[in-house]
Amino acid sequence: MVNGEFLTLFIPLLIIMDPVGNLPLFLTLTAHHPPGRQTAIAATACGTATAILMLFGLTGDSILRFFSITLPAFQLAGGLIFFIYALQMLNLIPAGIKSSAAEEEESLHKENVALVPLATPLLAGPGAITAILVWQQDPLRQIPLWILTEIILAACGVTFVVFYLGRWLHRLLGVGGIGVVTRLTGLLLSVIAMQFVVDGLSGVLA
Repeated sequence: MVNGEFLTLFIPLLIIMDPVGNLPLFLTLTAHHPPGRQTAIAATACGTATAILMLFGLTGDSILRFFSITLPAFQLAGGLIFFIYALQMLNLIPAGIKSSAAEEEESLHKENVALVPLATPLLAGPGAITAILVWQQDPLRQIPLWILTEIILAACGVTFVVFYLGRWLHRLLGVGGIGVVTRLTGLLLSVIAMQFVVDGLSGVLA
């Protein structure tokens, strides 16, 4: 797989995981921790997200066969999920699909937030898992497992760097800057969502 093809999968996964958009929540949930503890929480969250996505990358065949789910059905479902995420990132609908306001409020009082809600559902949520399953099943791509592993590691690695530099990035970008980045990535995600729907419809009508 050439670099261009790698980027066509890495960039969508990174957009779906949305590290910049999730940065304010990460900083809020870890505000009472010293910098060293914040780094440990970021590493645990990203490492756990990597393990979750790799699990679905390894077991995708079995899961879809067990439930008798076709690839076009998963592409259509994934496109719908991505489009809802995109609308949230564009502030066109209220947030609350990855995690509800009640769950986020409860997380503020948790001592360890690395696993829930950071690793899942914020990073390795329904959107990221769906993307991994679709790519793993797509006969046109035929992605080797080691390439899929590299994509997951790269996306989670970038997310860790964003969280690690969180305080500095928040000062640099501010609330407005983070909002602009989130809206731009939301626009890209809406296009990715439509492509998933087009691919799913093509498979149904073929």
